[in-house]
Amino acid sequence: MRIPRPLPQGQRPSGVQVLWTIFGIVVAIFYFTRRVLVSLHAGGWATDLDAPTYQWVLNHQSPVLFAISDFLFFWGSTPGMSIIMVLITGLLSWKTRSIWPAIAVVLTAVVSVGLTILLKASLQVHRPEGVPGGPTPPLSYSFPSGHTLNAAALIGISSYLAIIYGLRRYAYLIATVATLFVLAMGASRIYIGHHWVSDVLVGLLIGAAWAAVVAILHYFFVPRRTLPSSTPGSVNP
Repeated sequence: MRIPRPLPQGQRPSGVQVLWTIFGIVVAIFYFTRRVLVSLHAGGWATDLDAPTYQWVLNHQSPVLFAISDFLFFWGSTPGMSIIMVLITGLLSWKTRSIWPAIAVVLTAVVSVGLTILLKASLQVHRPEGVPGGPTPPLSYSFPSGHTLNAAALIGISSYLAIIYGLRRYAYLIATVATLFVLAMGASRIYIGHHWVSDVLVGLLIGAAWAAVVAILHYFFVPRRTLPSSTPGSVNP
């Protein structure tokens, strides 16, 4: 029998309550993104942070840090992230004998990539010029960082799925590794001169928020198999 996961209180929220929570997340994304854009256009804190950071990067190039950033450049790209997500999703779907992990990941990927394309095309923020000897920045616009946004969204939802589908005891380890990977991805985009700090900050926020929305929908509306009871003589539903 498949039953929905209960809340800690043993009660399920109404659909309206869940939708209001999601609405709050979306409003927070919109507000922060708008504040960053206003700051960029008005020469505020975002501009004051972007330019000095880029100059610091140009003056502090390290072969080791550059090699790490170049490594993350591939794994944050479409081919690299696709490999990671196919492996994780395939393993989760096989373990759970369920298509729901794949559906959650595909939904996350489609919307996060769509948001990246839409925001870049509509906001049209130009990129920094890269760093000497580094890979040439893409011809697309800069804001927000697609590598960071998609990494936050996809690594975030896959970490949630791994925890909820059997690795709960490793939740802190998974969350720590996932957070470090996403932060390193964002830092690498700044270090190779492909993005401003503001691009990465907004990419992190939007990606993490979208992963949270998908996780909320999955948690409250998608059923999962009950785990076999370890109590002698018990009968599984």
